[in-house]
Amino acid sequence: MVADAGAEVTLFLSLEALGRRKTQLRDPAAIGGLASSLQRELHDALDVPVPDGKSRLTRNAGRCVRCAVLLTFDPRSPYAHTCPSCGTVYTDQVHHEWWLMNGHLWTAEQCTRAAVLAYLLDDARAGARADEILATYTARYLTWPNRDNALGPTRPFFSTYLESIWLLHLATALDLRIAAGDGTRSTHSEAIDRIIAPSAALIAGFDEGRSNRQVWHAAALLAASKLLGDSAMQKRAAESLVTLLRTGLHSDGSWYEGENYHLFAHRGLLSGVTLAERAGIELPADLINRFETGFAAPFRTMLPDGTFPARRDSQYGVALRQYRTADWAECGVARRDSPELRAALSSLYATWPADGDTHRWSSSADAERNHPGVRLRRSDCSWRALLFARIDLPELTDATPHSELLEGQGLAVFRRNAGKFWVGLDYGDPGDGHGHPDRLNLVIATQNSRWLDDVGTGSYTSPTLNWYRSSMAHNAPMVNGRDQGEARGMLLAYDERRDAGWVSAEFVDPASRVRFVRTVVVMADHVVDEIIWSSEMDVTVDIPMQAQLHGLGNFSWKPFVPGTSQDMAMSEILAAPVSECRLTLRGLPSPVEGKGSSELTDFECALFSGEPAMLWRAATIGPPAGRPSALVALRQTGTTGRSVRVFAASGTLGDTIVTHDAVHVAITDTGAYEHRRTDSGWRVKRSRDGLSESFELGGVREILPSHKAMVDEKPAQMEAAHFPVVGDAPDNFVISASMLGESNYRPTEESWLEAGAPTAQVGFKVGPRDPKLYFYATVSLNRPPFFAPARAENSLDNELADVNSDGVQFHWRSFVTGEWNSVLAVPDGDDVRLAVTSGSADGISATWLEDAIGRSYTIWFELPWPGLGTVVEHDCIINECPADRERRRGQLVMSGARGEFAYLRGARQSPEYALHVVFDPVQS
Repeated sequence: MVADAGAEVTLFLSLEALGRRKTQLRDPAAIGGLASSLQRELHDALDVPVPDGKSRLTRNAGRCVRCAVLLTFDPRSPYAHTCPSCGTVYTDQVHHEWWLMNGHLWTAEQCTRAAVLAYLLDDARAGARADEILATYTARYLTWPNRDNALGPTRPFFSTYLESIWLLHLATALDLRIAAGDGTRSTHSEAIDRIIAPSAALIAGFDEGRSNRQVWHAAALLAASKLLGDSAMQKRAAESLVTLLRTGLHSDGSWYEGENYHLFAHRGLLSGVTLAERAGIELPADLINRFETGFAAPFRTMLPDGTFPARRDSQYGVALRQYRTADWAECGVARRDSPELRAALSSLYATWPADGDTHRWSSSADAERNHPGVRLRRSDCSWRALLFARIDLPELTDATPHSELLEGQGLAVFRRNAGKFWVGLDYGDPGDGHGHPDRLNLVIATQNSRWLDDVGTGSYTSPTLNWYRSSMAHNAPMVNGRDQGEARGMLLAYDERRDAGWVSAEFVDPASRVRFVRTVVVMADHVVDEIIWSSEMDVTVDIPMQAQLHGLGNFSWKPFVPGTSQDMAMSEILAAPVSECRLTLRGLPSPVEGKGSSELTDFECALFSGEPAMLWRAATIGPPAGRPSALVALRQTGTTGRSVRVFAASGTLGDTIVTHDAVHVAITDTGAYEHRRTDSGWRVKRSRDGLSESFELGGVREILPSHKAMVDEKPAQMEAAHFPVVGDAPDNFVISASMLGESNYRPTEESWLEAGAPTAQVGFKVGPRDPKLYFYATVSLNRPPFFAPARAENSLDNELADVNSDGVQFHWRSFVTGEWNSVLAVPDGDDVRLAVTSGSADGISATWLEDAIGRSYTIWFELPWPGLGTVVEHDCIINECPADRERRRGQLVMSGARGEFAYLRGARQSPEYALHVVFDPVQS
């Protein structure tokens, strides 16, 4: 069904509103000359051909192998790609396949720009460009295969969310061409039948729930449903949008996954909310208020050097001054003016940054490519601002940034020295799939350097991802050398008064049940950081600081093994006993130059431990594509612990004394301080030149009963299935078996039936006197099994290469250490390749055999166990991958598929869904 050309509402604006905007843009200076700027850029690229082919994700594609940075994207250069750091030019096919992703997105955005300019400026050349792109994609879309994708079904891309962004642009362009009455009705119908309908159906089948990617799915489906006249699709997309507004945005307007993902997701929400409103869908008023508050949210946490914090999976050192950020803020002011957004735009349009390339000409739609910040003007914005921005901005008054508490997010930010000194405690939302195990993470930054840094995440396809997503890579406590479990922290107190403020928050690690309380007091000239912890049993607690120890002091360093899974990222690991010490630490330089120069900065830290402890240091890999870094960590052991760190923000740190109930700090030139916790908060007494003053910091929160219950309750235990083992003869074995089929299948692009209906029988074989436990999986396929040859490296991503082969994963809880272990077994000739994917091999071995007709195979796992009466926690996953595929087609999961897809499901499995069995001895 083709939309009615006489409809009063297009996707984003009514025809009346479009007419008004068209009249306003007759003034060439409107919106700072944005229309003519976009028109010149579009006309310069009218001859760039529409890309042909499916893009592909591989580990090193699109990156310089030497510098580890993204290669420059040039829409005119599909086969030669230059490193912006070292100048190396890459011509490999894998880089072209990566280029295709950006090429398709760039072309789709060109189509939208062209359609907007054709409508508003009566630009015939722009209209012809939009029609050319739509016609070319109409002919090609269904010729590209929907297979071997990394994250969701798609034809032009390797991830569904990219197709959603692409479809949203093409639907917007097509809608405007229809509204303008340009082109033929048959051409429009063909585009709807061959692009809009099949692409929307594909996207609709992959709901990603509470995800930034799902935001774009919902927006694309809202756009497509209007062109298709599909009210059921529109209703489902609107329901998904409302869910995302409610569960993705916190009450403070911030997106739960961090600042970079906020900017990405909120741009999608801007499209989705606008599309819903124009379609007459009523959205809850409180959620609209939350959404509009969200325009200012990331500016509230901006670092002093003009970059966003690299919290969670965010990229490191992303400059505020990106053209798309100004464009988005302009749309925010147009929706609801606020002092915070005026101040943000004032900063974005400041005159002090140098002029430079905004890279709007190479924009790959809304898939972010970050560049160094440059001077911005209104004429640098995009087609969205051309449609929505105010013709004339309100007066922009600069504002000095101040301290902030984003209580919904769980982030307290303190600013001193006119915003040039920044202290943040991240205690709240763990961030789910893009989150890090970093609760109670402390970051300290100045305008020119990072004292305690958070370096975010590099490439998702590189093995270094394991380091960046570890607790050890943050300034956050961890227990027994293991990453924190996923749980939210709780605010205990917050107050800010003049040049003094404090925050106190707790986190209970769900794995170890250790309770941490971190209290940070920020004065104008120093910071006090206290951590106390308690446990029901002896544990080892590490408290790392991401900084290099400069000047080793009078320590007796000895080789040291920290006992963590992150050892791969470390070298030069040494330790020394300590109870109190004075450290000279060296922070990282600011990744983006501001008004001052970026340089390595030394700073002092006085460190105290309430009990004998160990100080250890290590070299680390540092920020993504940056210089190597280091960490210094305090290790305490026992059932309780307390440590205090004092940093001098200005001046020199003098005598510092820590007692059981007070912290005494002396700062040269500013005075002496006594810090003391009270029943109602935190008291600070300041003395200088014989005068003293005392003031209280309050803001103590009441811990909700529900949180107390969460802390006190023990993890729920799954009820075990019991199997009797009769008799005591050593050869009297019992077999427990389960059949896996459709309900156990995690698919990718093809359903269980389309994949040939694979099945498996899995189970245990045990004997009353046998010291071995035997687990087997007999896999039945309607094709010959494909066992991929051994490969040293997976060229596609950071998983083991063997996940893209037929094979069997076995997961179990160690009977000795209690550790969750995982192995992946793939037959290799007469043997079995056995790779450990988590934990350890723990004495396990594997054998295999194939059936006579070559349609099934069996793998046997053998491991030691304590014998009958022992609870066996386990799971099994069977990878299914025909020989003609690059990536696995699906997985049979013993504990159930639960509606999940096999994308991103590699060779690890959470113990959360482990099955429990017990083999009980029964006398005959």
